[in-house]
Amino acid sequence: MCINSFNIIDQELQCLGTGMYLGASVIDHSCNPNAVAIFEGPILHIRALKTLQYLDWSEIRISYIDVLNTTKDRQKELEAAYYFLCQCPRCLAPEPPEINAAACPNDQCDNYIDAESASADDKCGKCGAAITENFLELFKQVIEFTDIHLQNMKQLAYFDVCEICLQKQRGVLHKFNIKHVKTLDLAFQSSIDFQKWDFARTYALELVDAFHKYYGQMHPITGLLHLKLGKILVFEEKDAFAFDHLTKAYQILKITHGVNSTIFKEELIPLLQQTRMTVPR
Repeated sequence: MCINSFNIIDQELQCLGTGMYLGASVIDHSCNPNAVAIFEGPILHIRALKTLQYLDWSEIRISYIDVLNTTKDRQKELEAAYYFLCQCPRCLAPEPPEINAAACPNDQCDNYIDAESASADDKCGKCGAAITENFLELFKQVIEFTDIHLQNMKQLAYFDVCEICLQKQRGVLHKFNIKHVKTLDLAFQSSIDFQKWDFARTYALELVDAFHKYYGQMHPITGLLHLKLGKILVFEEKDAFAFDHLTKAYQILKITHGVNSTIFKEELIPLLQQTRMTVPR
């Protein structure tokens, strides 16, 4: 039952319930999928994310889980829920080196530090900043602190807790460290819930590059981030910036959701038309 069921999600990928879709249940998993499952109410659509020379359902892959995770944690989640060890190309490939990395102690340098292999008196390979024992210990403490709170916020994100985590992470975790990205994502969603639009805009802008890196450009979550950021910028009357992100959302969501989807027709298109009228040509 668990293996063959789908979470029924709304157009913003929020879970509404669970349903059995026997035809779609034959589709295999990949952490680098070439298709995505999208719902219009209870109706399931499988939409291609990449160009296919011909339709062969045995070659279609969707992701059973949120892929914003390390290979080890993705494999662990899949094995616990679906009873298989994922050996997809993404799981077999080397991980991005920044995924568990520390930031360079020099705040003017954007290099990453492999904190797991680094030792005291090592230097940053880009700027030469010294890696001290105190810095490595601080990194370990921040990771442990973040882990505890990410675990506690699996069901509900707390804005103030996210803020504390981000403050501790600043200058310690690299901007592409997966735990930092997850914290940013929770902070973004929580700031929207509390209508803290300045915070939401800041977090969304920080998330854009990370989502493109870990989800890829052609992914519904990436498209929805651009849409939400565009809506915030419209609210703040920053129409030129809004138009840019809404255009990016258009390019993604027309593929992932389709031009006839509710979110595309009733949310994205009206906002695009509104901002297009005010943007200088």
